[in-house]
Order: sequence, then C-alpha cells, then structure tokens
Amino acid sequence: MMDGTKRNQKQKAGLQLNGEDMNNLLERIKHHEGFMDKVYKCTEGYDTIGYGFAIKDLILDEDLAEEILIRKVEKLITRVRDKFTWLDTVPPQVQGVIVEMSYQMGVTGVSKFKKALHAMQMLQWKLAADELMDSRWAKQTPNRAKELSNIIRGLDG
Repeated sequence: MMDGTKRNQKQKAGLQLNGEDMNNLLERIKHHEGFMDKVYKCTEGYDTIGYGFAIKDLILDEDLAEEILIRKVEKLITRVRDKFTWLDTVPPQVQGVIVEMSYQMGVTGVSKFKKALHAMQMLQWKLAADELMDSRWAKQTPNRAKELSNIIRGLDG
C-alpha cells in the first residue's frame, strides 16, 4: 500500500501542466460543462452543481466551506437588514443573534418571533431572551436557543 507522501510524489512526477496549459484546460471544461448555480440532474441522473460537480463525489475542504459560509452570511445580512430596519439601533450582539437565527430558519422564520423582536426593539433584553426560549425553536434546538438567548440576556448588565 502506498502512503500519502509517496502517492503525492508520484502524482507530481506524472502529468504536469504549466499555467497556460492549465488555464486552457479549465476554460475548455467550463465551456463544455457549463455553470449551474443550483443543483440539477446531469445526463446520468446525479445531483450536480457548478461546473459538472456530481454532489455524490464532492468533497468539501473546510477552507472552501468557510468561504461559502462567509458569502452566504454577507448576503443574509443584507436580507436581514432589509427586513428588520431597526437592527442597526441595537447592539452588535443582538444583530449577530438575529443573523444566526435567520441562517438557521430563514428571515421569514425569524419574523414569526414577534414578541421577542418587539422586546429587542424596546431594548428589553430579559423579556426578549425569555420569549426566544418560549418557542418551538427552543424545543427543537435547545442548545443553540439557550446560547443565543443567553447572549441577549447578558445585555441586561
């Protein structure tokens, strides 16, 4: 059995493409595969995304997953601010909790927390935290709900 180091050395000694050749190869693949930003079924029936990435074969490195997360959160922040126009008037900790909740359950889902949101607008942190904990969300994801509500509760001093 070949260990990872020997396998990598063998791969490096094999096929080598210089910058221009690699660019040409990538451009051809992109041209022939096309780009799809949403999951679709390829001709073989596999869920596929991007430039022909079959999801069943996709291995996501953590650094790439983090980059995707950053982009998603940046877009989400815009949607959250559009929905909750008062958000810039509350502490950053509250903003972060609302964004994280929106990441988990969507902006529409968070907008159903009417009493908690109203309490946040009124800067009534204990009431807001209590309202968050008095929810189906808190029963479904108790650890996250407790941690996020404690962030809000902690603003009471």
